[in-house]
Amino acid sequence: MKLLFLSNEFPNACEPTKATFNYDLLDALSHEHTVEVVAPIAWLDELRKRAANPRQPWRRTLHVERLTVHHPRFYYTPGVLRHWYGTFLWWSLRGTLRRIRRGAIPDCVLSYWAHPDGEAAVRLARLLGIPSIVMVGGSDVLLLTRDPRRRRCIQAALDRASAVVAVSRDLVAKIVALGVPADRVHQLRRGVKGEVFSPGDRAAARRALDLPDDRPILLWVGRMVPVKDLGTLLATCDLLRSQLPDFQLCLVGDGPLRSVVAEEISQRGLADHVKIVGTVPHNQLGDWFRAADLTLLSSRSEGVPNVLLESLACGTPFVSTNVGGVSEIGSSASARLVPPNSPGEFAQAIAAALSEKLHVPECDRPQTLPQFAQQVASLAERLKNPTQKGDSRG
Repeated sequence: MKLLFLSNEFPNACEPTKATFNYDLLDALSHEHTVEVVAPIAWLDELRKRAANPRQPWRRTLHVERLTVHHPRFYYTPGVLRHWYGTFLWWSLRGTLRRIRRGAIPDCVLSYWAHPDGEAAVRLARLLGIPSIVMVGGSDVLLLTRDPRRRRCIQAALDRASAVVAVSRDLVAKIVALGVPADRVHQLRRGVKGEVFSPGDRAAARRALDLPDDRPILLWVGRMVPVKDLGTLLATCDLLRSQLPDFQLCLVGDGPLRSVVAEEISQRGLADHVKIVGTVPHNQLGDWFRAADLTLLSSRSEGVPNVLLESLACGTPFVSTNVGGVSEIGSSASARLVPPNSPGEFAQAIAAALSEKLHVPECDRPQTLPQFAQQVASLAERLKNPTQKGDSRG
């Protein structure tokens, strides 16, 4: 089967760690299927990258392992006319899609993120007369729909898709509430790379990362953006040090709010407790989870966060805000949940989780990436051959 993946959410020269879970999924699919990728790069990101590295070679089409990846330029109006982004993306992709259409027609178009990515993917699939699958991320349905004009775009894209994939029961319900027929919405829980994310020796992981052996290590992994609410996490740390004076929190990731986070760490006098690690390649994150006593997440909105699945896969419990589908993973043995924007409750939950020595039983560990890839491929096969039996809805 030939699959075409169309989405901005894919690693590129400007953001090599962006949406690595999509790369991992497509890499797993490519073992048994032909996979071609159209991953546009925002024109502003490309402009900044070229200005910073004017001599760096720039290639629009790459061959990465078994994947053919196209990186056309995505022209859009920054910050305004967002409900037009689907149209802007479509016009930006015309040349690339025209060249792809000269070859073998794909059997199915996959996409991640409802708008603008899903809108363009569904439009292409209808033009080619093939099925489409739009995988929603969480915030695209939970947050972007607060804008009435964007909401209409998202509703239209999901309604026209042959199938919509969501990672949690909570997201399934939100998508059906948008008017998408329930029989076209499928719950598929993402898998993790077992060769990277698996249990291991905590002391050995700490030695490898030069982390202290005699302090509770807390871990946050993600992109430093407003929805992750790192302000609440730092306020939590401010309170936590009176109960747990020797803890250390490692912030693994980067993003537009990094300088703001660094400034708040300094203002709160948390430099001895909170360390900004920066970006870590995805295939090196396993040791960070294995080294930690707990993984923390303070987000205001989520689907089912990959970082929590990866934490569970490594045998590390978590404390998180109770948002989206977070309550659908873990158990009372491996997780504690608190309301968003509640530093006091967050600090108490962290202290209690460490005192109780939470652990991750086998039943709480997520499925593997090949299992998830097989579910996606099976859904695409059924859409291609509607008489084929089976149902992947959760």
